[in-house]
Amino acid sequence: MNYLTKKNILRALGVGFIIWLIIYMVSDAFYGGQNFRTMQDRIYSLQDINLTGLRGIKASGGNLPRLPYVTWKLNHIKDKKIILDLKSEFHGYVHGIPTTFLGYNRPTPALRHIPRRFILTGSTDIRKDLVTPESIEVKKYGYGYKSIDIGSKFIAPDHQIDAIVDFFDNLPKDMWVHIHCTNGAGRTSTALAMLDMLKNAPHVSLNDIVKRQHLLGSVDLFDTVVWKGGTYTKAELENRKKFIEKFYEFASQRKAGGIQKWSFWNQSQPDKVVLIPLADPQ
Repeated sequence: MNYLTKKNILRALGVGFIIWLIIYMVSDAFYGGQNFRTMQDRIYSLQDINLTGLRGIKASGGNLPRLPYVTWKLNHIKDKKIILDLKSEFHGYVHGIPTTFLGYNRPTPALRHIPRRFILTGSTDIRKDLVTPESIEVKKYGYGYKSIDIGSKFIAPDHQIDAIVDFFDNLPKDMWVHIHCTNGAGRTSTALAMLDMLKNAPHVSLNDIVKRQHLLGSVDLFDTVVWKGGTYTKAELENRKKFIEKFYEFASQRKAGGIQKWSFWNQSQPDKVVLIPLADPQ
């Protein structure tokens, strides 16, 4: 029997399209691990990387989390856990699903966000009344919660850098911190590198810290090449790189008994890091 008839081919194409459409529409509701990484993940590299102190950092990072997924990924961790939320933009959860799934973080929703919004909320508009704040949602899974805005495309004001340094300084020894922003890229990468520097500078070089964080899944904080279609300008990338370099200096002199507060140290520097404000940090 000949199954390769025109009707059967069209039928197969139609079924394939429907399957693809379903996957396109809903897959990221259940896959919550965009850019998820821990400091204990295996590093695949032919380069000679100094891993001193890395495995002892009780931290992970990623995008605005699908909490069941993160809980599953960290189910082997017996320590207490706290979420460090670096997003300053409006966000939360609708029926347990991150608002990024509905495109609430976008000025204009993408095509697939429209039916998602209608199915989950009965409206194509942003339903803030249905959004559970992250600070409340995470408690359902036994997490603590802390929100600090450190910026992404811009360097945060000194008092916000002080806040994240204080947070890292005061983490109990039996506490695991999961860090996130929107996509698990800019802000999360910066915060994980800062934590690594506070723990391991100056015994581990800045190049090794940036390199190993990149190999684990963070963006390369030393890469100042503007990507085609990217959202960062050359000046923004260079300013972030300068911040990373200066923060390493700060962390190193701090270990030697120097100035302990970033704001005091930064203001004392002739080439201090300054804020580059943007209307829409990502």
